Amino acid sequence: MMSNQAGLGIGDKVHNAEINEYPDDLKAEYLWISTWAKDIAQRFGRGVVVKVIDPQSLVGLYKILRHRIRHYPTFIVDGETRLVGWEAGEAVMRHVAERLEARGWPLPPKVAA
Repeated sequence: MMSNQAGLGIGDKVHNAEINEYPDDLKAEYLWISTWAKDIAQRFGRGVVVKVIDPQSLVGLYKILRHRIRHYPTFIVDGETRLVGWEAGEAVMRHVAERLEARGWPLPPKVAA
């Protein structure tokens, strides 16, 4: 079995077919979070790790209880700062930039400006 990570794109077709079966609102949310995660990875590179956790999984249930999450999406930065809502995406980026800068991590010019 080959993974999507092999760069062959074999899993992409299956994954896209599964996504297309979702209701339109869930597809829009998936597209938003995917685009956001790619953007943050491009801006910060290895300085940031993005984990998307399904709230209906066991790990998700643990995170809900640990961080007292009541609304989605919720972004947890450095395991402590909680930002809530779709509009929080840019606030998360600013917060991450500030945290990385405080730690002396070199930021790309478009983030530092």
